[in-house]
Amino acid sequence: MIRRSWIGMVAAALLGMSPSAWSQQVLGPPQATPISNVVIQDIKAAKPAAPAAAAPVVNEAPAGVCCKERCDGWGPTMPENVGLFGPFLKRCDGTGGINVYGWLNGGYTYSSTGSGALAVQPRMNRFGNEFLANQLAIVFEKPLKSGEFNMGFNATFYAGADPATIAPLGGFTTTNPRFGADFRQLYVSAHLPILTEGGMDVKAGRMGSVIGWESALAPYRPFYSNDYQWFYAQDGAFTGVLTNLHVNNQLDFINGVTFGANTFFAQRGTGVCYLGQVNYWTSPEKRTMLSASTYIGNQALFAAGPGFIGDSDYMVEMRVQHSWNKCLTQIIQSDLLWASGVPGIGTTEYYTLYSIWTYHATKRTDVNLRAELARDVQGSRTGVRTTYGEVTIGLDYHPTKSLRIRPEVRGDFSERPAFGPLGDRQRQLTIAVDAIWSF
Repeated sequence: MIRRSWIGMVAAALLGMSPSAWSQQVLGPPQATPISNVVIQDIKAAKPAAPAAAAPVVNEAPAGVCCKERCDGWGPTMPENVGLFGPFLKRCDGTGGINVYGWLNGGYTYSSTGSGALAVQPRMNRFGNEFLANQLAIVFEKPLKSGEFNMGFNATFYAGADPATIAPLGGFTTTNPRFGADFRQLYVSAHLPILTEGGMDVKAGRMGSVIGWESALAPYRPFYSNDYQWFYAQDGAFTGVLTNLHVNNQLDFINGVTFGANTFFAQRGTGVCYLGQVNYWTSPEKRTMLSASTYIGNQALFAAGPGFIGDSDYMVEMRVQHSWNKCLTQIIQSDLLWASGVPGIGTTEYYTLYSIWTYHATKRTDVNLRAELARDVQGSRTGVRTTYGEVTIGLDYHPTKSLRIRPEVRGDFSERPAFGPLGDRQRQLTIAVDAIWSF
């Protein structure tokens, strides 16, 4: 059993430490499978108004922390901003066009619990003592513009070990756990200048989820590994229709209907699911964002197995994102998930809480820290009735716009045996490193 002193230490870290800032944008995208192949959620593809992206801070940081020049423009460069190809089919005035970009991602993970597929966590580096070619991605995108009516699209295709784990219902099939392929996003979009000055964005097709701050797409998260919330309590990518009403520069209302957890133009449950989110920046400078989300429906999220599927899933997510200064940002996020009408059980429950700090230590190096607690009350999500803890510290070294190298050290803990290739360990240490080359 985890010692109470350890749980107290992690809880104190979650609630009491300072945060850090990670420059990123929000995009996002789908599935259903056995425990080790559960869903994953995306930031990049799905998030229309970039709720998870830390906006540039306009005001100066306090003296002695970051001077005016320090941290401006620091952080890794996202693939769409690398500019290796540039927009195609631009208008005569130099505007518009189609963006083409992508990335390669792979890494190695040492596990103290042995070699092979690791139970429960970590994800996506889920094989111990092994190198994985995680993602080879290519994106064709016409982003929306504010103002007048215009249309766009996004086609994000990727292959490698990651799509083999989070393959959607209705997508490409594979029997190889180390290689698969998927259209993580495949949607059309439109900006409608209606209702408010900011108008409304509409998307239809397969897209990344707006739920959650981390992502299934490697460049849009600070670590090689991902968290318990993202893999067990979020919808990853879905097929459906999503609207984003820009009430003003600080407030967005997002509403949508989906075909269930991780689908590729296929229906998973007995009907459509509802997804809603409110994102509010507390000031025009956008230093602090408050976000609330809900997701409701039959098989809106994944269960550990068929015996845990109930009449309806209910998920509520609360997030606070705050830039303490130009160098340091903190995310605090909690997911509460329950399912009703589960045969032989009634209602199942799953609770999580994490905090992520990201700090621009130098122009080319970020220091990232994540601390998390997750409780699977009936074992309905992970397959084990227990409380989990996880602490990860990592670096994001980006010597050029195209190249990122991310070493990390991660410790996972559980009150009952859950980790390792056999799921018979209560503690697990992983030391991993991955690289991302964007083009």
